[in-house]
Amino acid sequence: MAQILKQELYDRLIRAAESVFAESGYEGATVAVIAQRAGVSTGNVYRYFDSKDALFQAVISDDFADTFKRLLHRRVSALFDAADLTKLPRDAETKAEALLQLWITQRLKVVILLDRAQGSRFASFGQDFVDELVRLTKSNLRKQTGRKVTEIEELVLSTIFQNTRRSIVAILERYEQEPQIRSAIAAFWSYQLAGLTGFAKWVST
Repeated sequence: MAQILKQELYDRLIRAAESVFAESGYEGATVAVIAQRAGVSTGNVYRYFDSKDALFQAVISDDFADTFKRLLHRRVSALFDAADLTKLPRDAETKAEALLQLWITQRLKVVILLDRAQGSRFASFGQDFVDELVRLTKSNLRKQTGRKVTEIEELVLSTIFQNTRRSIVAILERYEQEPQIRSAIAAFWSYQLAGLTGFAKWVST
């Protein structure tokens, strides 16, 4: 006789898994803890998912990761089309809002991808995030200056964007409500965009 699976229980398991992966990371999470968080037996979890990896794939889909990458690329590309990073045109603000909405509505998934996916198929996502920001910034600086970014300058950029990754994770872990997230992200972006403007001027001298 075929098993009858309940949507409500499935959804509860997904929510529990998402919170445990965000807290403990893929490597630190266990099916037993996820089951306990969902209020079911470990055996019941395996009626729905045959492994921890299957649970992780249900929480973090390829489509979600691709959407994150696409919105990030659009956001950063729009920034570099602006004449002044501290006074962005409407198009850049619109693309920033689309990325921010994703972070707000899917904050735990973002935390997992940026910092807690070690051991999973998205293990490199956090570093890829940093590398993409470095790549796009280097490309823009080369257009501005007509020369390649030096090794020292690239190291500084990598350090800056590692801090970006960590700051986003810290904000999304600390705050659950949209107004608080928006305020914290706005404060961080104002600091970072001013800093990048100053860095670009220094590179150009």
